[in-house]
Amino acid sequence: MAADLATQPLLYALLLAGGVGLGLPMGAAVVAAGSIFGGAVGLVVVAGQAIGLAINWNVCRHWCRAWIVRRMQRKRRWHWMLSLVDAHLSWRSVLLLRLALLPMALVSACCALSATGWRGYSLASTALLLRFAVMVQAGARGSEALSGQLSTGTAVLTSVAIAATAALAWLSGVQLRKRLTTVEF
Repeated sequence: MAADLATQPLLYALLLAGGVGLGLPMGAAVVAAGSIFGGAVGLVVVAGQAIGLAINWNVCRHWCRAWIVRRMQRKRRWHWMLSLVDAHLSWRSVLLLRLALLPMALVSACCALSATGWRGYSLASTALLLRFAVMVQAGARGSEALSGQLSTGTAVLTSVAIAATAALAWLSGVQLRKRLTTVEF
């Protein structure tokens, strides 16, 4: 029984890696991990996401490139991303893309279709650690609140972390918009 409990987070990491690798929206699964396994599961989430991002990078860059570009061309709200295809994105631009509240799968696809190298992309993607940590903690604290075990101090700290992350995401979006309008990748 104890061995089964130990393997569950690892199975979750594999499922998360597969979902992220295929470009599926996995945000709810990250929050659910915190609810199911508690806040300490963060390392499992990071491992699953990192493996998934590596898979997704290769799928987008090598196998699905033409399909993704056609899809971006058909969706008017995604036209701005076409300017990123084949452009060399600086690590600052990748960082802003990662921190902004944009769908992670679209950002990953844009970065994979750009001329940006794997090393710059993966280093800038470490900024996602903050987002994952907040999402896992939100799930864990939500579970505690539902069971009546959430302390006031923990609720306040979690709320501050969520608000700070949202503010950072908003500011990143503002900076990203400035970069895109001045064509400063």
